[in-house]
Amino acid sequence: MWYGSSVQANGIYPFTAGTARPVSGAPCGTDLQSHTAVALDHHAFYMEGVISSPSMFLFGINGVGKSSTAQTMTLGMMARGLVPAIFNPLKRGEHTPLVEQAGGSVFEFGPNARHQLNLLSLGPLGKAAERIGGKTGEELRELATWKVVKQAQLALRVSRGAPLSDMEDAVVEALVQSILDRNDSPVTRDLGRVFREPSEHVLSLTRQRNAEGFDAKYSDLGDSIEAMLSGDLGRLLGGTESIEIDPGNRGGFCFDTSSIPASATALLSTAMLMSWSLGMDSIDAHWELAKHETQLQAEAAAAGDTYKPAVTWSGYTTLMDEFWYPIRSTPGIVDQVDALSRSNRSVGTAEMKITHSPKDMLSLPNPEDREKARGLAERSGLLGLMALTKDDVEELAKVKPLTDKEIRMVASFNAARSWGKKPLAGAKSSAPPPGAGKILFKVEGRPGVAVKMIQTPTQKGFHITDERFRAQRLHSDERRGA
Repeated sequence: MWYGSSVQANGIYPFTAGTARPVSGAPCGTDLQSHTAVALDHHAFYMEGVISSPSMFLFGINGVGKSSTAQTMTLGMMARGLVPAIFNPLKRGEHTPLVEQAGGSVFEFGPNARHQLNLLSLGPLGKAAERIGGKTGEELRELATWKVVKQAQLALRVSRGAPLSDMEDAVVEALVQSILDRNDSPVTRDLGRVFREPSEHVLSLTRQRNAEGFDAKYSDLGDSIEAMLSGDLGRLLGGTESIEIDPGNRGGFCFDTSSIPASATALLSTAMLMSWSLGMDSIDAHWELAKHETQLQAEAAAAGDTYKPAVTWSGYTTLMDEFWYPIRSTPGIVDQVDALSRSNRSVGTAEMKITHSPKDMLSLPNPEDREKARGLAERSGLLGLMALTKDDVEELAKVKPLTDKEIRMVASFNAARSWGKKPLAGAKSSAPPPGAGKILFKVEGRPGVAVKMIQTPTQKGFHITDERFRAQRLHSDERRGA
């Protein structure tokens, strides 16, 4: 117990009494039952030893504030020095204003967008390899080459809509390697050229004497390559330069694919997978550069000199929206998506993945995919459950244990208490749904914490995802005024 004057106690906002709710991490909102303050996030929990993995899955139906919740937690982690890396918002203006306001870089990917992707660029890892040199540089270049091969194989799988055979995977690897051996500035379109003009290594691998025999035996793969290089997908992958991300920019980066319609499954899935890989490569490259600069500083100190590191490390917080979208597009892709979508060393990266329903992963047609997807959710340190159907929550309870009370609570989040609610006078948007901002945070083995998330006015000002409805509301208000 503490005593204080009204002035002193008033300054300890918002409560002067202790609480059993977590208060370390991002300021989230108030407890739905006790109305006390709640502050938490997966990075803070990991640093304090509450969870074994700095990762979070966020589930919720449309319109209940998943992106707002994710953004509130991201802002809290940014305040502690973590750099934001935000991937693939499907709605225009969903997360890009946050990164722009923080001074970060926004890259818009699409067939007709400002930026295009280049499957064969060695990217940030290749740039870091050149800068660091030596044995570490060689290892980074080998890693960058491996990632390029995996990107090409993955893009072909998505374009084809079916897995590649083991031999086709080997051929793609040989094609990519032959391009990288001959060309310092390779582009995606080179895949078509080297398929038509296979190297001696490719012919030897496939036991063919000439290009005609190779083309006849692997005509299906050739068709897949040509299909990937044509139309909108070809334009998306038609980048000729590497994407440069400044590792010293504390505002981070955002890869925006909102110009691609959700109905363009292969196109959007490819953009998501490739941008995930590019972003995580950037984080790995930043880590390696920071280690290299720290080593240079130590060497300078040993020699009696002073050296200020050009690159320092403070950790990242990543946000991946619609995580399960590309997994549904192609059978047999789950494990590769997971490998491509996260930092290779998982050093200092707090990961948050967002999707609508646990059925997205538990209803995959391929049994092996279902088990691998289930494992990804099982290994997640923190779950965030916003409004879901009772069936959805019960399905999730098969992966992460939930009590009957917790299941009923989450299923009731979106229950309306009346047939309608009159908007406040002067409101700029329609009334939020009843479940908006309500979330149950769950760590395995501990009772869930039900929270009403709170957005600050500043956050509301740059996080607008219903612009058309707001314009409709303004028009209605003007008509009523007239």
